[in-house]
Amino acid sequence: MTTQEINWVEALRSANQKEQADAMNLLRGVLLQGLCIALGDRADVSEAHLEDFAQEGLLRILDKLDQFQGRSLFTTWAQSVALNTAFSELRRKRWKDVSLDALMEQGGHLAEPSILPDDALGSHEDQSHLLSAMRKAIAEELTPKQRAAIMAELGGMPFDQVCSLLGTSRNAGYKLLHDARRALKRHLEEAGITGYDIQLAFTT
Repeated sequence: MTTQEINWVEALRSANQKEQADAMNLLRGVLLQGLCIALGDRADVSEAHLEDFAQEGLLRILDKLDQFQGRSLFTTWAQSVALNTAFSELRRKRWKDVSLDALMEQGGHLAEPSILPDDALGSHEDQSHLLSAMRKAIAEELTPKQRAAIMAELGGMPFDQVCSLLGTSRNAGYKLLHDARRALKRHLEEAGITGYDIQLAFTT
């Protein structure tokens, strides 16, 4: 029997402990193989990391079985869950030693041309004008915490870690970023830049 012929949801929920254990071991092998292909050439990922990602991915899949809707092969869905789990762990690893002071310092550089250069979207005059206005808005409209939160979000820091470093709850963190985006939007609109202008700049 191939992996495509297995009723994974039924097997992983089986009351027969051996059948369930066999399905879990087989799926873990499938996940490990996929992770090796996707992440095996990364210098920051060892064989031990891949084993851990496969195990953590398996546990996450078991928790999410109710979310599988059959729109793709189960193994395709499971691989995406495992890969997302791996990337989340890698982001946590990347940011785990970052202090609040370091995060605030990084946020302080967000409005600098080295972070958002005029030609980041291309050489067109409208695109350069947008980025110049964006830097001005960041410098004038955002608080240090808002700049730090946006910098962390752009860098891929897990949201819970952002909140932890800034000493806020998840709800307060969401409001912090919402208020920051609203302030930037207002400033850009006052500068004559519309949502359509922004969309056009990012697609041309």
